[in-house]
Parts: sequence; C-alpha cells; structure tokens
Amino acid sequence: MRKIRFSESQILGISKEQEQGIKVSDLCRKHSISDATFYTMIKSKLIKTIITIVICGFFHIQDSYACSMFTITMNGKTMVGNNEDYWNPNSRIWFEKGKKNEYGAFYVGFNNFWPQGGMNEAGLVFDGFAEDYKAIADTTGKKPLTMNFLKEIMQRCATVGEVKNYLSQYNLSGLETSMFFFVDKSGKYLVAEGDSLIVGNKEKYIVSNFYPSQIKNECDVPLSYYQKGRKYIENAQDISVAFCSSVMDTMHQERDWGAGTMYTTVYDLKEGLIYLYFFRDYAHVVKFNLKEELTKENHSLIIPALFPGNKKGQDFLNNYNAVSNELDLLMNEDVINDSLRYELVTNTLFTSDIRLIRTFSDKVSEIGRSWMGKGNYKAAIGVYMIKAKLSPDSWNVYEDLAEAYMSNNQNDLALTNYEMAIKLNPNNEAIEKQIEKLMKLKK
Repeated sequence: MRKIRFSESQILGISKEQEQGIKVSDLCRKHSISDATFYTMIKSKLIKTIITIVICGFFHIQDSYACSMFTITMNGKTMVGNNEDYWNPNSRIWFEKGKKNEYGAFYVGFNNFWPQGGMNEAGLVFDGFAEDYKAIADTTGKKPLTMNFLKEIMQRCATVGEVKNYLSQYNLSGLETSMFFFVDKSGKYLVAEGDSLIVGNKEKYIVSNFYPSQIKNECDVPLSYYQKGRKYIENAQDISVAFCSSVMDTMHQERDWGAGTMYTTVYDLKEGLIYLYFFRDYAHVVKFNLKEELTKENHSLIIPALFPGNKKGQDFLNNYNAVSNELDLLMNEDVINDSLRYELVTNTLFTSDIRLIRTFSDKVSEIGRSWMGKGNYKAAIGVYMIKAKLSPDSWNVYEDLAEAYMSNNQNDLALTNYEMAIKLNPNNEAIEKQIEKLMKLKK
C-alpha cells in the first residue's frame, strides 16, 4: 500500500503529460505509480490514493465483489454483522491497546495490517464498501484527511455523533469511491457516503455496495444477496449469535473458483464480544472478549490458522499462496533470464485457475515495471507476456509490451504490439505517435 495522495489538478497534469506523448513507463517512474494505477487514473481522472486503494481491499474495485453489513437492536442490545468478500485469504485480526485517553480496539483485515473493520472498547464498530464514483464537494477550508483516520476515529470516538463531528472537520477527497458504516452500542449508525454524513437509528438495517441516499425504495436495490438478507432480518425475533450468523450465511458470496466471503465478524457491542467465522463456515466460531484481549500486549492472529479444519478455506489459501510464490520467482534474475526456468515457472503458474491468477494482475505489473526500471527489458518482456495471457483484451498490456520491446531494440515486435494496442483503444494519440515513429524508422 503506497501512502500517496494526488490532487485532481495533479491528476489532470499527469494525464496531459501522457497526451503529449511521454511514455507511460516514464510517467510511472516519475510519479512513483504502477501502470495499473496509471490506467485506472486515466479512465476515471481520479487516481486511487492510499485510502482508496485500501478501500479496494475492503471494497474490491477490480471486480464485482460485494460486502454486506447489518445492525439489529432489540431490548437495549445491538448486534452487528459483516461479511468481507474478496479473494485474498491471508486475513488477520489484531488488538491494539489504547494509550492515555484513547480507546483500545480490535481490528480485522489482511496481511498488510490495514484495518478493514473493527470495534473499540466503547462499543463503536465500523467497516466499509467500494462504491461508484461520487464527487466530494464540501472541501473549502477543511484540513486534509490523515492516512490513519480510521484508527484515529476508533481511538477517540465512542458514538456515531462523535464520528460525524470528526469527519466533518476534514476534506474527504480520496473517498470518492467508498462508503463507511459506523454503529455504536446505542444502535445509532452513521453512513458516510463521501462527504454526505447520514445518521440513522432503524432497529434493523442492512448496507452493502450502494449509496442508501440514492435509493428511493430498498426493494429496488438490484442485489439479490441484499434482498435475501433484508427479508431475513425483517422477521427477526431475537438477536442471538446463532441468528446473527445465519443472517451472514444468508448473504455470503461464493465463486466456483474459490473467491467470495473470506471471513465474517459478528459483534456484541454492549458486551464487547467478537465472533469470528472463516470462509463461509458458520458452524465453527472463535469468540473473543475485547476487554480481556486488551489486558495483553498488542497482538495479532492469523485467521486461517484458527480454523485448521476448514478444508475448503485451507485449500484456497494454499492455492492462492502457491500462485503468489510462483510470481515471486519472476523477481529472481537467475530465473527470469533462464528460458527453461522461466518456462517451468509459467507452466506451473498456469496450472492454477486463470481467474485466480488474474487477481494478481497488479503484482504482475509491478514486477514488470521493476524490471523496466532496472533496465532488464528482456525480463520485463517475459513478465508482460504473462500479463497478456491473463488479459488478452486489455490495450495497456500491449502498450507495456511495446515499450519493453522498443527499449530492447526490437522495433518490429514493438510495432506489432502498438498496433494491437491501437486496435483495442482507437484514437489514442500517444500510441499513434509511437506507431508513426516506428514506421519512420522502418523506412
């Protein structure tokens, strides 16, 4: 996770540089961004900052993966549940003690230890969702949001009113494609849609990957799992852990190649209890008492290791990490420069489901960019050829290949790939200029 932020004017400036014919590889090196991030920026005119990139971790912009969350309040008690739907099974939980005048908290996330969700000892819970772009308008005179804003909220706030006051102070630029949901132990909740901060107190409420303020009727939300969950909780007679986990089971996501709900958390806000489930198995749960955990030193746990009997989850974890390990070999100069070893690595890699391999597209791009930066263009070509196999209909893959071939003085192959790119992305002036340049060199 790269901790950078670009203003809209900077983004437009980078886009203008590309339009003037500066190589994408040079722009990426100049501005310290990956090519995958660059093309997302060009498409939307909004670069993904650290906050938005993390939200892709919550909130998976690369594909249509959906998270879901509910809150139910009955008889003075509030329960909250969340499904984290993604493809990375390397999930973690950790506990951070509060310093003086701060709350300690439980966090849940992945192996980069960025908090995707959590609960503090005051009974405040949060999680978040990827959404379509929604402009941030209320920015004038406000201070920039800090990179650790979620932890600051959890350390300082006990109620959704306090969260609203905190967020109201800041320019929330960078959260244009996200939504956060906070619930306190009174049952009140806050939906933070960019700079729209909406407090509610319905006894039964579900949120997912849509903006509630843009929905006139909840029945019209075109998400089948949301509708199933909404109907399920309408008839809730109790808020037992068994019932809450069954709500999450009703809404869980599953793809035939393994991706979907990686973990589920159910929170008892009044008692400070956390119930953790792994990989769509709602028959087995691990329970944590936040107060007791915070008497220990700061500590973390690997979620899959807590559920060794979940065979499907363990198999997916092993498959996922096997793909990651094979890709790591492409960063080894001895491997990438040896045609036989390269062939063996790629053959092994593609024994895995290609849909799983595609989840590593950013990693493949980063490896290719790294070899370009080191001047090993042959190695970059080898990596980009893998990317082309993963995404044969992506024009920027062929542009990357063309740049690598051109840098390696293989102009015929560079021209071939630029022509592939222009077929997929007609009227791209930067590519057209490169084609014209190469055609002149052929004469």
